[in-house]
Order: sequence, then C-alpha cells, then structure tokens
Amino acid sequence: MVNRRDVLEFDCGVSAYEPSKETGYWRLRWREDGRRRDTTAKNRGEAIARAEDIVERLSAGRPEGLARGKGIKLVEHYIDPSRTRWSERHRDAQVSYCERFVAPIVGTVPLRDLTRAHFQRVVDQATSASVAEHLKRCLSAMINAGLDEGLLLARQDVMRGLRWHGAGGVRMPDPEECDDGLAITEGDIPSAEAVASLARAAAELQGVWWRELEILLVAYSGLRWGEHAALSADRVKAGRRIVVDRQLLEARSGLKLAAPKNRKRRVTMYPARTPAGVELAEMVERRRRECGPAGIVFPSPRGNWQRRSNFRRNIFLPAAAAAGWPRRTDGRLVWTFHSLRHVFATWALAQPGTRIEDVSRLLGHSSIRVTQDIYIGVDSEIYDRFFEATA
Repeated sequence: MVNRRDVLEFDCGVSAYEPSKETGYWRLRWREDGRRRDTTAKNRGEAIARAEDIVERLSAGRPEGLARGKGIKLVEHYIDPSRTRWSERHRDAQVSYCERFVAPIVGTVPLRDLTRAHFQRVVDQATSASVAEHLKRCLSAMINAGLDEGLLLARQDVMRGLRWHGAGGVRMPDPEECDDGLAITEGDIPSAEAVASLARAAAELQGVWWRELEILLVAYSGLRWGEHAALSADRVKAGRRIVVDRQLLEARSGLKLAAPKNRKRRVTMYPARTPAGVELAEMVERRRRECGPAGIVFPSPRGNWQRRSNFRRNIFLPAAAAAGWPRRTDGRLVWTFHSLRHVFATWALAQPGTRIEDVSRLLGHSSIRVTQDIYIGVDSEIYDRFFEATA
C-alpha cells in the first residue's frame, strides 16, 4: 500500500507538499517571473505560514526573495542615501539610532521572523523618554519603508503596542532635543527676572561681557541654538532686525553651516530694551563694532563656532546654578537653553496689536497652527483682547 502525500493548495499557484519521510521537510512550490521557485518548511504549521507569506507578497507584486534576508537589510534600506532626501543632520541622527539601537537587535534576525518583541527590545534600550520617543519615530519610518519595499508584511504588525518602560514609562521629552512641537505651559517659561539673572551670571562667571548679551538676545529674538551659534555681525541689520538664513550643525564630520530648520529663511527682531530694562539695542551695536563686518557674534573661547555640549557644560549649567534656576526632583533643570525661545514667543504674543501670524513668522514656524498649538494656552491676554474686541 502506498501512502499518499498531503498537498496543500493556496492562491497564486502556491502549493505545499508533505514530506515523503517522517523526518523530512515540507516543500513549497510556486511560479514567479516565469520561473519555478521552491523553499522548505520544517512542519505543517510552518509550511502554511510560509505559504501565506508567499501569497501575500505575490498578490502585492513584491518578489518573495526580498524576505529571505536578515534584519540588517531593512536597516540598510532605511538609511540608503538614494532612497530619501534627508538633511545631513537628520541623516546623522537616524544612522546613529540604527547603529546604536536597531542593528544590534534585529540585524541577524530573518526578516520574516521579526516580531513586536524584537522592536520592543530596541525601544527598551532607550536611556530616557525623549530617546525612546525618537527611537519609536525612527522605527515607524523604517517599518513603513520596509512595507513599501516588501521586506516586511503588514500582518507582522511589529509596532503595535510598543512602549518605553523606563522611569515608569512617563514621557518627559527634553525641549532641547525635541525643539518645537509640544504645548508649552507657564511653568516651562522663565520669568524676565530669571532670564536677567542667568545673563548676568554667565557674564560674571566667564568674565566676558557679551555672554550677558548672548542670553538676552536669544531670549528676546527667538533664535534656536544653531541659529544663534551661526550668527555673524553681517546678519544683524538696521531696525533691530536679524536675518536668519543658516544654522550651525554638529554632524559626524564636524561643525558645518546649513539652512535653518524647515529650510525657512526669515527675519526676526529684538526690542530696544528688555522687560528688565537692559538696553539690548546698545549692547548689540557694541558687539557688532567689536566683531567687525562678518565676525562670529558669539564664538567659542578660541574664536571659532561654539559646540553645544561645551557651552552647556562650561557656561549654561554654571550660570543656571549661580542664578538659582529651579530643578526637578530628578536633578534636571526645569528650564533649558531652548526655554529662552519660549520667552520670546510669549513676550511677543503679549505685545499690544501683535498678530499671531507675525509671531509665527518671526519664530520660523512651519505654519501658524504650530504657533497656536504650542503657545496659545499660555497667553491668557489673547482671550482678554478677543473678549474686549467682540463685546
């Protein structure tokens, strides 16, 4: 008597054949691009799952062979320079995340075997909630790229439910890392007195008078870190205007100039004097005369561009401590250098007759909606003015 082998038929002409021997492998066969293809599976359940994968890929017009690689293929596809038009800064960040966190976990795992558990392990490596959030964005973009290319299948569902479990899983992004995008409360904004104290402390501790100007100008012009670090005297114009057409980036290859965030050239302004009464315009003119026509307004001690890490360690943190800036229970400062940008935004919004679209343009936001989402809740006077105007 001859034992009949079980044959399972699937869509797209995919068939799975039972092994002739008990210890043998299941064999899967189908036709693709006019050629006969085949692969194997260890048991009936694996054969069915593999056949379903093949059918899904064939139905989507994606070669089944794409899934035979390892996870490193997904990583390499994601950061492939020919696939995207990322800025150099964004590319450096994505490559760093991939090399530090993603590749060590998924690199050797077959693409078809990747699960949520692998990507959860990636997220769990994050050292802070902010890093975890950036990692999740990186993974989300990577997985979308993998789905488009056919390296992953939609039913693998590798992102659903990923959470960072460190520090109780509470998301507390660092504004200096996230830049704009999160709603700001009044507690996130230093007072005029706190800004003035920080500025004086920075100048006194360094013995450099213009360190006070540096803090005040950022606080009352809305410059981002890279924009202020790249500022040269020729970008400061008459009428208390500052042309913002570049920023300083710290890439792997070193410090370099690039277009501002969102690639938006803009002109911002600063007041003649600060709310605390400091003659800001006079300080700017004094510094311009010192710098010469195209000198760096706020250089490093050696006269070159400043590095953020050096400034934070040698100037900002000591000045914040001397000025008595508050700290959270975990020891981190409540306010950061980026908080100075929020000072400008809320101060500008509070000026009589100022329109939110004007402030959005001064800040270099991508849209007025961004300005509204971030700042509208902290300026109660907006509601008072609207109430009076519509009475």
